[in-house]
Amino acid sequence: MQEEDPDVVVKLKSDTRGVLNPQIVRWIAFIVITISLVACTVLCILAIWKFTESDAVWRAIATFIVVSIATAIFTLVNEKLG
Repeated sequence: MQEEDPDVVVKLKSDTRGVLNPQIVRWIAFIVITISLVACTVLCILAIWKFTESDAVWRAIATFIVVSIATAIFTLVNEKLG
């Protein structure tokens, strides 16, 4: 009789690790970016209807970009260097 070879299991990606728990960091990053996006959307709609100044919209959009980039960099650094 022929002996059957056992199935070989290959682990393609190692478990992500970080200084802080990567799942929690990703969840917090998602929440922060989502809240920023919603706030910018509301400000843009208010500016379209002239309930707020357009200067506030540009500041909100710039803040959203800075917060999103900072959150993404923090998440990346936590997973790569942690």
